[in-house]
Amino acid sequence: MRELLGAVAILLSVAFAADAINLRAYNGNVDFDHMEHRKNFGCTDCHEGPPRHFEMTKESAHKLCLGCHKKVGAGPVVHCSDCHKAP
Repeated sequence: MRELLGAVAILLSVAFAADAINLRAYNGNVDFDHMEHRKNFGCTDCHEGPPRHFEMTKESAHKLCLGCHKKVGAGPVVHCSDCHKAP
């Protein structure tokens, strides 16, 4: 039982840990508002399996983020600088 409670505590801490995430990119970093996305979407919309940190590459970020923004018709999708901000 103690192991189960520990696992639940870890999952909850991962799911709610990061509210603002800065993704580093050569053409300007991308600030990702995790809290705002959590208000509007379920964890499985982005995460496969239990919510956890996962690495983003240029290809995976563009597929996941731009693909979702285009699908829902919201968020930046036109110019690179809509997401990528110069340091």
